[in-house]
Amino acid sequence: MKRKRTHYAITVLCEDRVGLVARFTGAITRLGGNIEDLEQSVRLGYFTITLMATFDQGHDAKLVKAELEKTGKTETLAVSVLPRQNDPGPPPVQGEPFVLIVSGRDAPGIFTAVTSCLAERTINVENLICRTGNGLFTITGDLTVPEEVDIKALRLNIMEILAEREVNVTLMHGDIFAATNQISMPAAHTGGNQ
Repeated sequence: MKRKRTHYAITVLCEDRVGLVARFTGAITRLGGNIEDLEQSVRLGYFTITLMATFDQGHDAKLVKAELEKTGKTETLAVSVLPRQNDPGPPPVQGEPFVLIVSGRDAPGIFTAVTSCLAERTINVENLICRTGNGLFTITGDLTVPEEVDIKALRLNIMEILAEREVNVTLMHGDIFAATNQISMPAAHTGGNQ
């Protein structure tokens, strides 16, 4: 009897070391898994990888987790393997893509203030990064904004909430951001003639 295909959302967190991406993706490959989506980053010395994988052999979550833990070989390893549906259905919010950039003087609660303002308007955060240093912060995010949201009012509201932090707020449609921020690659990198 053929085993049913399994789909997992997998997250690994541990102290950063060289070669971790190769180790963890190698573990998925050794189990016959296909990696469909992957995002990896290092934050303050901690490595994080989140990926979506499908296993035609129908491996259960415990086996996948055990293989990743065996592969990790670090003292601070945390592994999560959650079953997921092959078809997750429609997105949580219908709307237009926007890019949000907020920067200013850092203080506790800024991240929560900004994300709460977005949640109150049913804005879905697709990707969000926050960086701090030298007393300053920068938040960059990809959002899905419902059509009924007034973009100018949203921008002003974020500025009002963070008025004491001397913030700059940019809220731009994703298409405009992409058109004005494309990086041109030299011909040698794109396969074109020089």
